[in-house]
Amino acid sequence: MTLKPSPSKAILVIDDQPIARSTLRRQLEYYGFAVLEEATAIAGLRTYHKERARIGLVFLDLDLPDLSGEETFARLRKLDPQAKVALCSEESATQIKGQKGFHGALGVIKKPVRTDRLLAVVRHALG
Repeated sequence: MTLKPSPSKAILVIDDQPIARSTLRRQLEYYGFAVLEEATAIAGLRTYHKERARIGLVFLDLDLPDLSGEETFARLRKLDPQAKVALCSEESATQIKGQKGFHGALGVIKKPVRTDRLLAVVRHALG
C-alpha cells in the first residue's frame, strides 16, 4: 500500500499503553510519518497546544487514566475546532459512535490496530 507522507505534518499518538503507542509509532514511521507520543491526556493536550501547527492528526485512546476520552476530545476541539482526531479503543466503532461527545471525529480504530485501517484514516485526514 503506498501512502505519501506529509513531511510538514506530524501525527500525535495519545495512549497510556506503551505497547499500543510503540506499535502505532512503528507502523506510522514505517510509512514515513513523524510521530509524537504522549502517555496521558494532559501531556497530549500540552503537546498539541505547543505543536499544533505541525500536527496533522491525533490518535486518541479513549481509556486514559487522567481524563476521559470525551473530555480530552472536547479539550482538543476547544484548542482547535478543526483538529483532526481519530479515536482508538478496544470497543467497537458501533459502541463508540453511539456515545455523545465525539461529533467530528474522523473515525474509530479498534485495538489491536490493523495497518490497513490505520493508513485509511491517515489518508483521509492528511489527503
